[in-house]
Amino acid sequence: MDFDSLYSSNPIDFVEEIIHSKKWAFSRADSDELVADISSELCQYRLYFAWSERIKAINFTITFDLKFPLYSLRSVYELLALINEKLWIGHFDITSRNGILAFRYTLLVSKNNENLYNQLEELVDLAIYECEKYFPAFQFILIEESQPREALELCLCETIGKA
Repeated sequence: MDFDSLYSSNPIDFVEEIIHSKKWAFSRADSDELVADISSELCQYRLYFAWSERIKAINFTITFDLKFPLYSLRSVYELLALINEKLWIGHFDITSRNGILAFRYTLLVSKNNENLYNQLEELVDLAIYECEKYFPAFQFILIEESQPREALELCLCETIGKA
């Protein structure tokens, strides 16, 4: 694929190729959106990709199958702030529409980006890694009613082997 056709292509087509290569279930609502569902050892994730031709950006969101009761939201928001301080790209938040946990990132697509496919593939892998890394901290808040700093420290402990 030459550079001009790469840039004129819809980046969601690249996302579809990446998701298909990972053998994840996905659907496209229209040409500028893709939704994929994946399972991990910890939970179910839903990945949303949306392309904006106007601003030349891909918005990427991962939602978790985790919802917090109102009484725990203060702790969850404190944990979100602590985690977001550690992230280099993207951020975690709670969606305003339905109150579920999400990881978000927006990628600007420049005309000179010949490595877009690789960049998107790395973004997907890194985002899922971050979700898996911090998911236990959210569980500690939800299930154990841990304090945010304690929950974060527990999830960042390095373990050796499997119990």
